[in-house]
Amino acid sequence: MSALQIEHLSVRYGETVALDAVSLQVAAGEIVALVGPSGSGKSTLAAAAMDLLPKDAIEHGVVRVDGHDLRTLNEAALRALRGGRIGIVFQEPATALNPALTIGRQIGEVLEQHSGLSRAEIDAEVERLLDRVGLPLPPYRYPHTLSGGQRQRVAIAMAIAAKPAILLADEPTASLDPAARAEIILLLSGLARDRSMGLLIVTHDMELARTVSDRIVTLDRGRVVETGSALATSVPPRVPRMAGAPILRFDRVARSYVGRKGSVAALRDVSFTLGRGETLAVVGPSGSGKSTLGRLALGLDRPDGGVVTLDGQDWQAMRGRDVRAMRRRVQAVFQDPAASFDPRQTVSRIVAEPLHLRDGLSAAERDFLVAEALAHVGLPTDAIGRLAQAFSGGQRQRIAIARALILKPDLIVLDEALSALDPATRADIVALLLRLQTERDIAYLFIAHDMELVRQMADRAIVLEEGRIVAAGPVELVFDRIARGGDPHANHPRS
Repeated sequence: MSALQIEHLSVRYGETVALDAVSLQVAAGEIVALVGPSGSGKSTLAAAAMDLLPKDAIEHGVVRVDGHDLRTLNEAALRALRGGRIGIVFQEPATALNPALTIGRQIGEVLEQHSGLSRAEIDAEVERLLDRVGLPLPPYRYPHTLSGGQRQRVAIAMAIAAKPAILLADEPTASLDPAARAEIILLLSGLARDRSMGLLIVTHDMELARTVSDRIVTLDRGRVVETGSALATSVPPRVPRMAGAPILRFDRVARSYVGRKGSVAALRDVSFTLGRGETLAVVGPSGSGKSTLGRLALGLDRPDGGVVTLDGQDWQAMRGRDVRAMRRRVQAVFQDPAASFDPRQTVSRIVAEPLHLRDGLSAAERDFLVAEALAHVGLPTDAIGRLAQAFSGGQRQRIAIARALILKPDLIVLDEALSALDPATRADIVALLLRLQTERDIAYLFIAHDMELVRQMADRAIVLEEGRIVAAGPVELVFDRIARGGDPHANHPRS
């Protein structure tokens, strides 16, 4: 019996066809990779397999999970199936986790609903699952205290907790550093083999697909097409740029968070500058302090020690109108775009959100700026009136980038902003960001795990480990020194 069987599945949103007569099977213990460009229908197929399509979707065809036809099941039966016989790891982990509940409580809830374990057995299983996904943390931690990669591991632990027949993994490693990515893929593939669990991996990473899967299914414009080679990944080579006057400066910055077992240092004595028109990459393993650094740069958090200045002005010292004026000059694209969107708002309202920082704009001027920003990131004009949930993960990231561009800022913090994009789309967005940087003299603080992408985007890099800068300087020198195993601190240029 197939763990997942999809027959002639078609899904339409209004006049837009998301899937067109798609058929797909995943056998018990089989690993199938589903690949294709953004907007090809991959995420729609994963949602249909869970019967989680939006209400405005028009669906035809058959979806069977572990032999059960989803269309014949009532809501109670569907709830039992989800998280029980079928698990899913979503692309944006922040949307799958409840910020008000501990990670142990959330993993435990899956076991409460889908197993007959006692309370003590559930507690023990939660700790075992956290260890199994490479996250030896106490269960009382909250999601907001974890990095993006750590949150994704929690989501994976939840998905495998009830030992499902089929696991749908929608870009499960997009937010992880290379070492963690390899560990998670090894874990998922091992589970599929050991438990005879079907595994459908939705991914943009063709190398991952070739390495892990038994079969590769390629979607294009909602149809299954013949499996081919990896999508084009050509990106214009990085032209070295001379940095302008400093736009962002960290001077001996420290930041700690208080937990139940005391203070945890996220950043320790961090100092660097970022000049106008320059790209500074921030790299390091999950939990090294990269996202904390990004929040401090945006003025969304305050340091415990040291100073963060934007164009010479101390974020902490600014008040009232000065803060409002400064926020127009710095924008962000976060790691999980859906987590920063109001699901009730149209794309037009999402992209226009930063315009509240500009006074005196007419409705016509706002509409023009929204259309201009969407055009810059390659989204059609008919996207304006639709909800963000109708778009693929890559398209939602383009929406987030359009929102960041709309105020024409001096500095953009890109927190894993390209990790959710397929290679062809990523190449387009990289080219767009580099062009905009040249035209507008924008500075980028580029937080990333992908070393090749860092080489393509950045002028300089800093490497964080446990909240400290352990290497800094021109990208190639930093990476070469680390690769050779040398002292990362030795003779590095301006940081």
